[in-house]
Amino acid sequence: MNRKSRSKALFVALTLIAFLIIIISVTTTAASNQPVTIQAGNAVHVLQANATSTTTTTTNATAPFGLGFITTPVVAWVKGALTPYIGNPPQMPSSTLFTIGVATVMALISSTAAKLLVDYDMVRSTMKEVQSWQKELNAAKKAKDEQTVSKLMKKSQAMMKQQSRASMEQMKVTAVTFVPFLIVWYTLNAVLGPHPVAYAPFPLPFLSTMTSLGVPLTFFYWYLLCSFSVNLPLMRIFGIGMSES
Repeated sequence: MNRKSRSKALFVALTLIAFLIIIISVTTTAASNQPVTIQAGNAVHVLQANATSTTTTTTNATAPFGLGFITTPVVAWVKGALTPYIGNPPQMPSSTLFTIGVATVMALISSTAAKLLVDYDMVRSTMKEVQSWQKELNAAKKAKDEQTVSKLMKKSQAMMKQQSRASMEQMKVTAVTFVPFLIVWYTLNAVLGPHPVAYAPFPLPFLSTMTSLGVPLTFFYWYLLCSFSVNLPLMRIFGIGMSES
């Protein structure tokens, strides 16, 4: 299986997993909104799920670099702004779809920045040249052709410089998006907190706690899964990445 086939297979697998999780989250929401009847002696109590309950924000203790005095009011403001749309605590499927939207928007921004800032033609050409040189060098070493090895080793400094240049070219996107994305991700992770925003139908790596509804996914894990699923097709659409466009 070549690289393109593996990429397509990975995209299809991640998309199917995400689709299954969305369906389970929607079904779970419908089930959780049903009243629960509890009988105690001659008394019958009916409990109804309340989507408008409130939770407190505790970012002061966990804020990085002692910046709680800044992050706490920001997180509180964002939580208040999002509560009419995703609930407080977050409710599915609103929080499920919201996370998908966040991952999609951030992937679009990252792909656009890469398209505008990175010369992928140069990067691909350089990496192809370096790989060809390494292949020739390995073949010469295996054949114990000292003359060819000596000749190719003279190009090592030039190859290293070109490889470093290609790596720095790709770092442009990280330099532009890292801090803004980190702020957005930290804020939303604090807003959504430990509450599950989706349920996986089967155990995932590092997530094996299975409940009657499935494996609960917080914003952190659901965002990562959505990000991978969205980024792969966007890279193809924008013609970025190391594969040939």
